[in-house]
Amino acid sequence: MYHVGGKVWGIADGIIQQTNLIITPSDHRTISNNEFVGNRIGPTDESANFQVVQESDRVIWKTGNRRITCRLPYWELKGEHMGVDLDLTIGGIGDSIPYHGPWTDLPVKSLAGNEHLCWASGSFTYQGKKYTLDEGWAVRERTCLGKGWDVLTLLGHSTGYIWRWCFSESVKVFCFAEPEANHFLGRVWSGDQVLGYGPGQITVEPLERWKDPMTDVTIPIKWKIRMESDAANVEMNVATWSRALYGFHLAKGYTTHYCVLGRTNGSVVFSDGRNVPMDDCQTYFETAKATVLPKG
Repeated sequence: MYHVGGKVWGIADGIIQQTNLIITPSDHRTISNNEFVGNRIGPTDESANFQVVQESDRVIWKTGNRRITCRLPYWELKGEHMGVDLDLTIGGIGDSIPYHGPWTDLPVKSLAGNEHLCWASGSFTYQGKKYTLDEGWAVRERTCLGKGWDVLTLLGHSTGYIWRWCFSESVKVFCFAEPEANHFLGRVWSGDQVLGYGPGQITVEPLERWKDPMTDVTIPIKWKIRMESDAANVEMNVATWSRALYGFHLAKGYTTHYCVLGRTNGSVVFSDGRNVPMDDCQTYFETAKATVLPKG
């Protein structure tokens, strides 16, 4: 859910929903024109009946048929949007990551936001079929998109960004990179350790590209990512093969976001010599760029 408003959005104040869904067999390892659920996010897509209900131990966001209940450190996601009916619970693991900056900086920088690594359980229903999630991973993101919620200005860089998570029992890795803005942030979870990385410590190299027949756009589908610090060096080879799309459509232009699923192989080598392998780890990868167009 996005709580937005102002001139760039074309609505005074409202909620716009987003749902993406990719269902891919685990043995599918070749990029193709797969089916997916995705939607545009713009002023013509404002959701109805928006409410924020504050109770003594929880906050509930309601809009359309969806409801998100925040009862820290748990979140419940229920209801239907874009044909996907959720009944999920996610629980926070450790502390959140202020990858867009701490909330205390919001009045000065007009930008703040965090990620929170979570476990997930429950179910969802799509096209009459119920899918059960027993031991899943999740990420809860909360971000203020800057002054006026102007997401195009935030992404108005020629290089765009990557936003990537890798999940396994032994290690989890988060990496965000927006090279032209020199905005880099990484985290590694291994055992009871959490390691941080920033500008000058992260390199992202696309290795292979694919021309999407749906959009006629060529996107990277394989990557090499390195994260280096005195505490540990991380090297990851990422391959992706199932994609979805969404985008923000605003007064100043639009953004195009590619969400892809895949696997990561690599390792985390600690300064004390320990080597934690990443073998076929579940991976979510997102890339995006903005196209700014003047109003006619």
